[in-house]
Amino acid sequence: MFASKKNDSSKSIPENITTIIAEHCSIDGSIECKDYVRIDGHVLGNVVNKEGGVILGKTGMVKGDIKAKELIVFGIVEGNIHVDNLSLKESGTILGNMELKNFTVENGAVYKGTVSMDTSISDSVPQNQKNKN
Repeated sequence: MFASKKNDSSKSIPENITTIIAEHCSIDGSIECKDYVRIDGHVLGNVVNKEGGVILGKTGMVKGDIKAKELIVFGIVEGNIHVDNLSLKESGTILGNMELKNFTVENGAVYKGTVSMDTSISDSVPQNQKNKN
């Protein structure tokens, strides 16, 4: 039903998207969900997704804060971001502060604000390696 062309940018898009906010759709209010949500329209409010992620398409815009495990930005965010994993694509723009664990940025992407990364050592690092410097 939601078939689309596969291109290089779709390789990073999860297939378990359960909510789609279409290109010509506007929401004035906050969104809270569990699975992946794709936003191609405009949201004036916060987006919270504690268990999944948010994909902001090229035509998508969020004016509010985003909290999620994963965020993929092709569009525009005007607000603060609190995520584990952020992928800012070539067409993406973020205007706000970011708190995150992992951050990838493609050439051409724009962000204005502070970036604060979690600097704690991962639990996957062996105990004998944590104290070596």
